Amino acid sequence: MRELLLGPKRFSDLRERLDGISPSVLTERLARVEALGLVGRSVLPPPAASTVYELTENGQALRPAVYELIRWGGRFLHPRRKGDRTEPEWMRLALDALARRGTSPPRRFLLRVREGRKEALVHVAGGRGGTTVSAGAAPADATLLLDVPTLLDVASGRLPLSRAVESGAVEASGNLAALPDFAKLFESANPRK
Repeated sequence: MRELLLGPKRFSDLRERLDGISPSVLTERLARVEALGLVGRSVLPPPAASTVYELTENGQALRPAVYELIRWGGRFLHPRRKGDRTEPEWMRLALDALARRGTSPPRRFLLRVREGRKEALVHVAGGRGGTTVSAGAAPADATLLLDVPTLLDVASGRLPLSRAVESGAVEASGNLAALPDFAKLFESANPRK
C-alpha cells in the first residue's frame, strides 16, 4: 500500500521495491487487494503501454491510517540499524505525514533527496493552508541536497538545518535566510524520550 500511495506502479516496480518478495507471493497479494476493491489495474498510454496497479478510492482511504503509522514509527528510526533500507521517494510520504496542517511559514523548498545512486525530487511549500508536499521540481526559495537520515533529522527539528549545512551534511543554494523556517513546516514526529 505504501508504494501505491506514491502513485501507480508496474508489477516489476513493486517487486523491486519490496525486498525478497517472490513473484508468486506478490501476485497473490495483489489479487487479494484487487478482490477487496483496494487496488485496480490500468494501462498507461503509449509509449509506456504498461499495465500498472493503482489504489482505488477505497485504497486511497487508507492514507490517514498509513500516515498515523509513519508518525508513530518515527520514534524508532534512530539509531539507524544495519540493513535498514530506505528509498528517497519514501520521504515524500514521510514529509506529507508530518506536514503542518495549520498555517506554516510561506517558504518553498526543493529537496534533492539521495540514497546511494537514487535521487528523488520533493517540493515542500508552506502557507496559510498548511504545508504541501509534492513530487518533482517547482519554484523554491532554497534547494537542499541531502540524504534520507539527514532529511529526517532536520524535518523533525532534531538537527537544525543551519548546523547541517555548516557541517556539510546538506548542500544548500538559493535564499539561505529561509533555512530556519524549514522545520516549522512540519509537526513533531514525537521522537522517543
